[in-house]
Amino acid sequence: MVIKFSRHITDKLVLELSKMGINEEFLEEVVNKPGEVLYDSVTRRYVALRMERNLAVVFEKSGRDIFIITAIHSSNLEDVVQRRKKSGRWL
Repeated sequence: MVIKFSRHITDKLVLELSKMGINEEFLEEVVNKPGEVLYDSVTRRYVALRMERNLAVVFEKSGRDIFIITAIHSSNLEDVVQRRKKSGRWL
């Protein structure tokens, strides 16, 4: 399996996520060993959750390869997840 990173997430790591101790290796770990994986019915992408770190990693699959698009870090991640599940967006 090959894991690739979008320009967006690469920039976000440098500007924001690295300050919270989040790096490429940790994003790979979240995708490989998530607490939960949801499907975003709007974007047709997957969302790997690591609730204890308030982190959601948005990615696409192509065969065995993974393309990490972005990550959402929020102290209110539980509320975000529940709202999107309730609306039917995240399944």
